Amino acid sequence: MFPSRERILVTGGTGFLGANLVPALVAAGHDVHLVVRPDSSRSRLTRIARQVTFHVADLLDRPALRRALDRCRPEVIYHLAGYGVLPSQRDRDGILEGNVLATANLLTALEGHNYRRLVQAGSYAEYGAGEVPMREQDRLEPCTDYGVAKASATLLCQAENYKGRSVATARIFTAFGPWEPMPRLVPYVMHCCRNQEAPRLSSGRQERDFICVEDVVALLMLAATHDGAGGQILHAATGTLTSVRQVVETIIAISGARVAPVYGTVPRRLGEPERWAASIERTTALTGWRPRLDLRAALQRLWDWNQSQCPSVLPAA
Repeated sequence: MFPSRERILVTGGTGFLGANLVPALVAAGHDVHLVVRPDSSRSRLTRIARQVTFHVADLLDRPALRRALDRCRPEVIYHLAGYGVLPSQRDRDGILEGNVLATANLLTALEGHNYRRLVQAGSYAEYGAGEVPMREQDRLEPCTDYGVAKASATLLCQAENYKGRSVATARIFTAFGPWEPMPRLVPYVMHCCRNQEAPRLSSGRQERDFICVEDVVALLMLAATHDGAGGQILHAATGTLTSVRQVVETIIAISGARVAPVYGTVPRRLGEPERWAASIERTTALTGWRPRLDLRAALQRLWDWNQSQCPSVLPAA
């Protein structure tokens, strides 16, 4: 639990992860502020837009970012902003700017602010390929531009912690849930099922650690409050591997759709390993956190949520 009502600043708050974290922070009674780009869509946050404060500033615009932080004076910061996770986001300069430079600018703008903790959203891509479950303190060997950029951002945050600022990093594995953008796997397959279209996929034999975004949000909020989380790398994962095919077949079964997935028609992304597995033993030992929802239950809840929404509510990015 947070010690009291606090001023909380969120970067990347209009994205998939932010659209799930920000309402949870509002529901907990906090004074929530978001730094958003001038061209950022706020559609995911329409239902709570009047309960948060927006500060228009690009993380690459240092003066505007500093002004936003001076107005907000945050006690807790969630740094969720990033670029490069979607297949269409391949621009190397954009990936480096959106992760490394943006993080550096945020840390610089926070100088002189007496915040209690910064929680950074990291990525499993920081580790690179691996056949065994990745542990929180494993060596980083990223094999993609995105992985390199996220690893660099994490190291910048960890360096800040060594300077005496309390920083925690939650490396997020394959999260899914409400407001996840197309064309990622889960929303794409659900879209196909709603429209009785055959999903066109890669081999589907890749194995990932799929985790419900609700459980990710619970860890992020704990990372901001738990004494044992300061200065630590945490894993937002389940510790269980599931193949893409298993996820696809589960969604089809839940939906009742009469569709047959077509495997092998979409090439696998360059540099994408066959398997990304996580260990959560250390994260649990440090914080007591464990995921609550199993894969089928989480997918069932997501299907029900999607059925309650207009199909157009799944943003493209």
